[in-house]
Amino acid sequence: MNQDYELQEDLECDIYDRMQRLIEINPWAWQSIGAVSGLVGGILTPILGTLLIAVAWFIHSQWVVSSLNGLSIVCFVLTIPLLTFGAYCLDLLGRRTAGLSLTEKQPSQGLTFTSSGMRDTEEGTRRRCKLIGGSVALAFLFGLPASGYAQQTVFNVPTTDVLDKGKIYFELDISARPNEPRFSSFVPRVVVGTGKRVEVGLNVTGNIQPGADTMTLVPAVKWKVYDGGDKGWAIAVGNNLFIPVRNRSYDLGTYSYTIVQKTFITKTRIGAGGYFFSKNVVAPNANRAGGLFTIEQPITKRFGLQADWVTGKQGSGYFTPGGYLKFTRKITGYAAYSIGNANVSNGNHFFYFEVGYNFN
Repeated sequence: MNQDYELQEDLECDIYDRMQRLIEINPWAWQSIGAVSGLVGGILTPILGTLLIAVAWFIHSQWVVSSLNGLSIVCFVLTIPLLTFGAYCLDLLGRRTAGLSLTEKQPSQGLTFTSSGMRDTEEGTRRRCKLIGGSVALAFLFGLPASGYAQQTVFNVPTTDVLDKGKIYFELDISARPNEPRFSSFVPRVVVGTGKRVEVGLNVTGNIQPGADTMTLVPAVKWKVYDGGDKGWAIAVGNNLFIPVRNRSYDLGTYSYTIVQKTFITKTRIGAGGYFFSKNVVAPNANRAGGLFTIEQPITKRFGLQADWVTGKQGSGYFTPGGYLKFTRKITGYAAYSIGNANVSNGNHFFYFEVGYNFN
């Protein structure tokens, strides 16, 4: 997951101001209400889900723990549809006000001048209250203006982004289970941009403890076949080749995927696609195919929320919500919580951490 930020502050402020004005012009339109409800809900639900998981660690009643885990999963699952709905409503709101000039100056805010000086009218007070309320709501929703960014995956699901020619990115993925302190997993990867919207990489998987070392080399290639530019649409296809090195249960395997993503005015980006794993890669003696889903929401220039989901009851079938923090222009940290599509009550859930480094 490489975050390549472009600090275009003037443009970002324009986008932020435009979103604020859209809601101020149509405060009671259903699109405005839907945008605020969806975006606020999409931010609060993963926070609530995380709190429920933390509370469950300190409770010994199995029934209560199961209930809290179930509620947390519901919260995490709601993140994607809520953010998607909020972004869609804001997009509709932009179309609704397309005929209006969002750059015109506001009225005088109800200020009148008398011989004794300037005084506030009741109308001016109401308008300022609306302005302050709208600003506070948007500040809560979007924080500082969000930067443009690019990344190779969300957590487990590829994005449509590719590195520019000559760019190099390194990442280390770390997993840990709260209910099994001895468990750990380390996956290093390197990605290189080759030009013409293509990148290649190498992952090293299978370093899981405790258990037998099943180290597997995974060369990968991704091609961005369509870039819609300002329209916000993009399509990418890719393939990973699995080459087991130690304790092999198969000789060779493949993972192929297609992903389509759409970016909205809020910089919310949602994606959907499909995958295919060859025999034995993620399920014994079986091929597996299913869906891929993503959502990404920058909150500030350095912080954002995101989630992805790989469908299916197989070794890679997880829903993973979390976030990222850009420490410097070269270093980015990620934290998430992966929840398995099956056997959650038996411990199939864990913390997921990543550190990414851009060499240039």
